[in-house]
Amino acid sequence: MGKIGIFWVYKGIVLGKSRALSEGRENIRGLIDSPDSHIELWEESTDFEIPFAELTGSEYQEIPRGRVIFSTKHTKYIVYMDEVLHQEITKLAISEFFGLRKNEIKWETDPHYVTDQRSIDRLFDD
Repeated sequence: MGKIGIFWVYKGIVLGKSRALSEGRENIRGLIDSPDSHIELWEESTDFEIPFAELTGSEYQEIPRGRVIFSTKHTKYIVYMDEVLHQEITKLAISEFFGLRKNEIKWETDPHYVTDQRSIDRLFDD
């Protein structure tokens, strides 16, 4: 069975934390989400090690990232991620990291998960 969680992708490698559905929270009805946050895992967690020395000192939002949740209504995993990650090879790596099968995944973008500076600027335009 697949898992939920948060992730980053750097140099084609998925970094993150996966959790069993039973560890998730249903903060929004019908959607089971990981209790983990990107900022806490990146900056504070003692059980998450960043395996690339060049990322030391980087901010969590500088690396393309995303989140896997589960929809109980549609019985599918929804992967929200930076639009730069929407490539087949990256989707395969994410699927493997979370133990997801192709037919049970819905791939989405989300304005919270962007690294393109123009997209970030648009978030803060009045």
